[in-house]
This record gives sequence, C-alpha cells and structure tokens, in this order.
Amino acid sequence: MKIEALIHHINQCCTNNNLSKARSIIEHNWSLVTESKNYLLLNFIAQDLVKIIKDEAQNAPFNRLNLNEKQILNQMNQFVRDLRYFQAKQTYIKHKDLFNRPEIYSLLTADAKILCDSFISND
Repeated sequence: MKIEALIHHINQCCTNNNLSKARSIIEHNWSLVTESKNYLLLNFIAQDLVKIIKDEAQNAPFNRLNLNEKQILNQMNQFVRDLRYFQAKQTYIKHKDLFNRPEIYSLLTADAKILCDSFISND
C-alpha cells in the first residue's frame, strides 16, 4: 500500500471514530507513519493517537506482564466490580507477590486498589 493511501486510510478511520482500526494500521506501519514528512500528513486525531501509542510503549507496565498476570488483574477487577470480595481476597492471598509490585496498582480499578490496600493493612 502506498504511503499516501495509508495516511488517507488512517485519517479516515480516525475521523469515523474507528480508533482501534487506526491503531492497528499505525502499529503495523510504525516506521512509515512516524517519519516526519508522513506524520505531518496525519490529522490531529491520528497524530494524538501516534503520541499515545508511543507513550504507552515507553511507560506502560502492562507490556511487562505476561498473559497469566494480566488475567489475574482482570479477574481481581471483575471480582471487585461484582462485589465478590471473598474471591477477591482469595485471589489477593494466592498472588500476593503480584499485588505487591508498585506498577500493578495503575492497572487496578479504584475500588480494587482500596480493597488491596485493606488486605495489606489486615496482614
């Protein structure tokens, strides 16, 4: 695909609020899209999306987690959301070393953070 067509497709996806498709295209063609001359052809939404992807790649603790750890965090958030505190506590106890890592807290919901803090104070 020519770069002009690629840029047009990304811009069109962003304009139509199809950000997941735009993100996929940007990530797949990262080196082409981030060249300065091509980057300037992107609309403002697409440029912001490129900045977000770049920041996530540099700062995200989520990328350092394996699939099992991501599933545990998702499960904890679901237990707390569904008010299943007993299961949440059992998950916390079983995976205490995971929840003691400081970067994990940014991936928990606000309620899950409060609950995990209470589990720590009860130990």
